[in-house]
Amino acid sequence: MPSEWSATGVSEREHKRALRFDFKEERNTAVFVCDRVRQGAPVLYVSHESDGDWQFLCGGSHGDLSEDPGCLRCLECVVADDLTLNELADLGGNWSAERETWGGPWRRHDRGEAFIVEAVQEYGWAVELIEAGEGEAEPAFAYTVGLYQSFGAPELIVFGLAQEVMHEMLNTCGERIKAGETLPVDEPFAGVLEDYAVKLRRVHAPESFREHVGYAIWFNDGKPFPLLQLVWPDKAGRFPGEPGVNPSLAKLQPLLP
Repeated sequence: MPSEWSATGVSEREHKRALRFDFKEERNTAVFVCDRVRQGAPVLYVSHESDGDWQFLCGGSHGDLSEDPGCLRCLECVVADDLTLNELADLGGNWSAERETWGGPWRRHDRGEAFIVEAVQEYGWAVELIEAGEGEAEPAFAYTVGLYQSFGAPELIVFGLAQEVMHEMLNTCGERIKAGETLPVDEPFAGVLEDYAVKLRRVHAPESFREHVGYAIWFNDGKPFPLLQLVWPDKAGRFPGEPGVNPSLAKLQPLLP
């Protein structure tokens, strides 16, 4: 690798130091900029992806990528060119911000909300995927948004499996509800997780709602709605809370009160 390139693949040959740098990311983090910004146009649109990637764009239309393929730059170099970007250092993942002119106020947008509205309009529900916390923190989980408004059915939440598996499980339940089926509660039923039955259990505690299904609360305008936890068994078919269940299951599937 040529010496003028950092581990992120961003050229350091003309590296700039920012007089102020509020971002939590490393200063040499690779970020995407459009060609107009690279040539000196002001940044009017910023996107922070759910995977952590940043984009700093001019806010105009670029057509297809062949017209403006953009490039990678060092985050500190971008901030050094425009210290007002520090105002967006706390921009959350899956959020964007835009402004009319350089120095103007930023308008922030939760793209997760837009995704939910579009998905519910098209399918009847959306699925939110939440990554696992660090260390001994909570395992990954997923939950639905829109089942209650679309079909009068409880929203669903599931813990402890790969995100794509949980996504598929919740979509399978959603399709069955959409078809008019009432899923049983506190009774095992098949057809959701390959080779294993699953169960639904009621969630009651307000703190369980606040801590886990924030988008569902937003989508329902803060009004009450029912929530069911979808639980899956160990290899012996025992569910969390049952005698003899594999203890690792308790860590993967905290039973919400």
